[in-house]
Amino acid sequence: MSDQFRCEALNGVSSMGILKNVGAVGVDIVQVSRVKEITERRGERFLRRYFSKGEVCYSLNKCDPYPHLAVRFAAKEAAHKAFSSAGMGSLPLSSFEVAVEPSGVPRLRVADGASSQLASGSVSVSLSHGGDYAVAVVALFPDVKQSKNNMLRQLE
Repeated sequence: MSDQFRCEALNGVSSMGILKNVGAVGVDIVQVSRVKEITERRGERFLRRYFSKGEVCYSLNKCDPYPHLAVRFAAKEAAHKAFSSAGMGSLPLSSFEVAVEPSGVPRLRVADGASSQLASGSVSVSLSHGGDYAVAVVALFPDVKQSKNNMLRQLE
């Protein structure tokens, strides 16, 4: 492949703005009433299997905990999809935890083994719930320098 084409291809990617740095995206939507039904039926067994103590405490301290549990479950599913599509393997949902910063901004924490696979990149999460639905989007942002080197190798 010619150097001219390689530069044009990279310039085309660069012209996409911030999206050029996204390594993978996962999205999931969860029905709040379904999470409520499962929680009422399976109780602590369901909560312990999928949520950290911090997530359960945060959610149960709300007037209606089910939207908060549902959006955290959606975030775990979205993270699972993002990590899988980035080639980081199929990680269990328990590898992910949604924490809330004092400012109210959600943060996705990744278990040690999984976070080492992300190397020097980062992960971002966006959460929303309304009515009977909760949705989460997780984006993986790899090390930009490493990503450009990988793209150059793919173009060769």
